[in-house]
Amino acid sequence: MAVRSAAVALSASVGIVLLTSTGLEGLVYALIFALAIVPGLPLGFLVFGRRHAAGWVGGALIGYGLTQLTLWAVIDAGQASAATFVIAWLVLCAMAWTLRSLAGPGPALDLPQWTGADTRALLLVLLLVPVLMGQPYRNLGRAGEDGNRYYRAYFTADFVWHSALAYELGKFELPPRNPYMAPRAMNYYWTYFLLPATVAQLAPAPALRDVQQPLKANALFVGLLMIGALFLLVRSGVTRPWAAASAVALAVVASSAEGLYEIVDIIRDGRPLSSLLDTNIDAVTAWRFGGLRIDNIPRSLWYTPQHTTAIALGLVGLVICAHGGARARSSAIAVSGLTLGLATTMNPLLGAACALIYGVCVLADALTQPRGWMLVPRHLLAAAPVLLAVAWGAAIRVMDGAASALDLGFHGYSRNYPILTLLLALGPILLPSLPGVLAVRAGVRRPVIIGSTGILFGLWLLYFVRISEASWVGFRAGQILLVSIPILLARTLERMGPRAAGSLAVVVLAIGLPTTVIDTWNAQDIGNRRPGPGFHWTLWVTPAQQDAFRWIRENTAQDAIVQMEPMVRGREHWTLIPSFAGRRMAAGLPISLLPLPEYGERSAMVRTLFATENTDEAVSIARRLRIDYLYVDTVDRAAYSEGVRKFDQQPMLFDRVYVNEEVSIYRVL
Repeated sequence: MAVRSAAVALSASVGIVLLTSTGLEGLVYALIFALAIVPGLPLGFLVFGRRHAAGWVGGALIGYGLTQLTLWAVIDAGQASAATFVIAWLVLCAMAWTLRSLAGPGPALDLPQWTGADTRALLLVLLLVPVLMGQPYRNLGRAGEDGNRYYRAYFTADFVWHSALAYELGKFELPPRNPYMAPRAMNYYWTYFLLPATVAQLAPAPALRDVQQPLKANALFVGLLMIGALFLLVRSGVTRPWAAASAVALAVVASSAEGLYEIVDIIRDGRPLSSLLDTNIDAVTAWRFGGLRIDNIPRSLWYTPQHTTAIALGLVGLVICAHGGARARSSAIAVSGLTLGLATTMNPLLGAACALIYGVCVLADALTQPRGWMLVPRHLLAAAPVLLAVAWGAAIRVMDGAASALDLGFHGYSRNYPILTLLLALGPILLPSLPGVLAVRAGVRRPVIIGSTGILFGLWLLYFVRISEASWVGFRAGQILLVSIPILLARTLERMGPRAAGSLAVVVLAIGLPTTVIDTWNAQDIGNRRPGPGFHWTLWVTPAQQDAFRWIRENTAQDAIVQMEPMVRGREHWTLIPSFAGRRMAAGLPISLLPLPEYGERSAMVRTLFATENTDEAVSIARRLRIDYLYVDTVDRAAYSEGVRKFDQQPMLFDRVYVNEEVSIYRVL
């Protein structure tokens, strides 16, 4: 009865989040997502069996990854259509089930029996996902009474950018073009976005053609799978499900002490607590100390589902390693390699990190056994898919520019209060996890090795590696740390016993929960229209702009270059045209991509195009950049009142094809 109640609660919560954030279209997308994960289920059952939750969670993640590669193959072959996608999916399903039947009886791993208590613990942990994502996603792009669509800041750096990426992928042109520097190729790990982008492009329902609805639904589902995979890995290191559930829950909702620190600091300074509403609460380590920052798990769920999916797939491979070790059967090794390879296609850094942790665990396990070194070569089966994924990523140019942006060494932000910032960012769960490495029984040695290796590697990434933007690697290192620490934390809790563990959990919650509560409130607070540090806390798109973007989508070619002035809007509306009109620009200043000098050079040219009163100069720039249309709204008129007047004065060169009370669109002749 308890399991059934938990299942009903989870299903109802997920349904409510879908309905309130995406409408009925979200339920339709749920069916599509369910079909997308089907091809992986036979492989999950092969390794874990049907009666173990890992068979379903792992299989679903494998299925999602395989479906993305299938979509890529069809698009790359130039055969993109609803019919060919369905045929390719059927072929994929047939291949997966054939492989399952040829592999012989399963499961390939000898797993502890999955009990009702395990199911109940897993379902209760999964409830955290709709609880955390519900209100922020309900208010993500929500229309107000004035018709404006509102977006809380930080979603603009990720979710709104993902909308641009999904629109670009929906053009079915590979490699996808860079919508901020057309016609250059896109250098970004876009594999995760293929399913929502394809659905948005081919969907018969108008609401699903708005890429933001499939993106929101997709993020919710992969969030559930990621937390499920984390629970399964943590569960491999303890004998009691309550210890695993408690450790995962604490890692999700109470990992950071930054909120408590900020509250104490506000009270000490005599400031009002309402100032918390204007604070990037999970970045206090950077704001107050100039140090490194780590995004908590809720932020990964809200903002970066592509990284969440990569780490989730990597966790499945580590679950296999935790249970099978160096002596795992070949079929289990092959599937673990598949999951690690798929993780690498989603995010090369996270996939490679999980592969490294897998390798360390296998090597350490082998060295504890007589002639164990002879077992290591078998695990080349797991390494091969990762190497293939890296080669594939290089071939499709998703990693171009990363090597030149790489910076190694202990300097910069790493030197600013390194211990204090780490304790603020992770201390509530990191410190109590440390005793978890002690008194390790043989049966749980591998999970402890995985957790310890993940922590050490994550700390090395955090302090010694940067790629261009100072925080990017720190965010990814934080994800590795946040899925490694709970393994050891669960060991600590189990060794303490239920009562002492409960007391420790209360202390951890008291220290860490304020950050999550404040962060969740702020993530959904679209009522805060006050200015923040260089941007407003809430941004909006007006009804007139929405109408103009709709006109662009319906009346211009998919490969048309529609240019707005990219510099005057700063870090706020930097991606209006690609994200809402679904069209490319010749010049932009993308805050979510590696910074290249050419972005600034081309943007300066466009600024001149808008500012100059010399029509010949403006036409020359537009033709040089191959601009098809110019977008002008009230922001441009306020900044370049004299310059934009020329567009109306020279209809033979700039044909006004659309106008409303705010926006004019000109075709360059």
